[in-house]
Amino acid sequence: MKMYLQLLCIGIVLTLASCAKDAQDLEDPVLAEVGDSRITASQLVDFEQRLPEELKTKKTGLDGYRDYLQTIIDKEIFLQEAIKRELDKTPEVAQKLRKEKEEQVLKLLFKREFVDKIRVEEQELQDLYELAEKDTEIKLRLIIVATKAEAEGILQSLKEGKDFAELALARSLHESTAPQGGELPGYLTPNRIPVYLKKFIDVLTVGEYSEPILLPNAQFGIYQITDARPVSFATVRNELSAKLREQKTAELVEAFLQKLRVEINLQANAETLQLLQEWVGAGRREFTAAERDKPLYEFSDGRVDVGDFWDYAEQLDMGFSGDVAESVRWFAEDVLLPRTLFLQAAYAKGIDRDAKLVQQQQRRKNALLLLALRQTAVKDQIVVSEQAVKRFYDERPELFTAPEEVTLQEIMVKTRDEAVVLKERIAAGEEMGALADEYTLRAQGKGEAGKFHIHAFEQPFYQELLDAVRTARVGQLQGPMVVTAQAAQVADPDAIPQGEYYSVFKVLESNFDRSPEPFDKAERRARALLKRAEEGRLADQFLMGLRRDYQDRIVLHEDRLGAVLSQ
Repeated sequence: MKMYLQLLCIGIVLTLASCAKDAQDLEDPVLAEVGDSRITASQLVDFEQRLPEELKTKKTGLDGYRDYLQTIIDKEIFLQEAIKRELDKTPEVAQKLRKEKEEQVLKLLFKREFVDKIRVEEQELQDLYELAEKDTEIKLRLIIVATKAEAEGILQSLKEGKDFAELALARSLHESTAPQGGELPGYLTPNRIPVYLKKFIDVLTVGEYSEPILLPNAQFGIYQITDARPVSFATVRNELSAKLREQKTAELVEAFLQKLRVEINLQANAETLQLLQEWVGAGRREFTAAERDKPLYEFSDGRVDVGDFWDYAEQLDMGFSGDVAESVRWFAEDVLLPRTLFLQAAYAKGIDRDAKLVQQQQRRKNALLLLALRQTAVKDQIVVSEQAVKRFYDERPELFTAPEEVTLQEIMVKTRDEAVVLKERIAAGEEMGALADEYTLRAQGKGEAGKFHIHAFEQPFYQELLDAVRTARVGQLQGPMVVTAQAAQVADPDAIPQGEYYSVFKVLESNFDRSPEPFDKAERRARALLKRAEEGRLADQFLMGLRRDYQDRIVLHEDRLGAVLSQ
């Protein structure tokens, strides 16, 4: 039953609803008309409020509202054109809308008939807690040290009577518990004890110590249980509540289905079910029209046939393996049939006519129509030849060339004399990374053996370095060289806003001699970029054409737009 309780994520799409041109216009003035559709002030305000900041126009006042209104008009034109082309009747759009509507209807039915009717009283939870077999929760303390030898020494001290808390405070590396004598906060239920510790902890009784335990970080731990008790009601309350809700929901669902089966006079066709089991067991995945029409279940005003079974199985990408006959029976009786009966009941109750659900469906329909129109009018019209892709690659090499970047190792100091000495020490065999960590003033390389990564676009911050590395050989020690650095780049609290320093460095990696990626590797990306550009061009062209086609059907009420702005 859980599959019917899943909440499905529904995309939100702007609804371009029309309204009657009557007294309501006084409260929500019509700003534009596109044929029989009207765009009101509330729609315009709602559209502007829904837009993410990065998509809002830079224009202000009336000009900004004109932009938003034009966007809404364009969407209405697209929708009317999609209807004109009967895209709402295409199988892709119709099937998506039907599937999504069914899931929304089921979701609303479950909420009204089951979820909203479940009540869990505190006394029920208390009673369930008292009757349940309770796990044990424990209080732990620990000492963590670096080596096994150290852990064994501490264990020996404990056996000799030394105080655990004093040893933890003095020796434990576990920063959060050492000040508390190694004590972990609260009680731990079995599911809160890490798997790698569980087998060691489970064998301990209150007061016992564990042997030194090798931990995942290569340290060693000694653990002691200081107290144990049945899991408290507060600990398991939410779990008990969820369990009880699930139980009550299952009972309501089963009672609902049983009542429904009687009311609609449900009849199962065992012969068709057996045939279906044999067909699927034999690997059948295609069925004739006559086979698809065979009824599995019949009831008042409806039926479930083989075609329904297979269509829903394909929708869920359902596979049948192992005991195929049982899998087919389970899917038919426990999945498809309840779903069909729930839908039957929902439609009978008029849930599909719920105002919010109808509005959601309209929004989703509009979104699918806009996607379908762009696909048929724009994307399907794009033709990109091999020659065009190669020409695009040749004309725009920068798009297929990696950005200029270099990895350096550097020691930056205040004086030339310091830099000269350091360079000599490196030449004599001292490790440059160690010297960099000790002496460099470059904040970016400090603690990283003097290594850091810069890009060509960072030229303003590393002007002298970037100029020098363009001609430097990889691995060759360079300098001393005068460089400028801003205070934020210098690991010195007394650094001036922009000062001169001396740099000794070598290039570790560089692509300053880069070239475009070979065409055979870049072709796919080049084609995608070209298609995207062509799609944008065709989309703009298509929109301009629609605006011309629909211009005699569009009426703008400029005076009312100004009135909206003034409010």
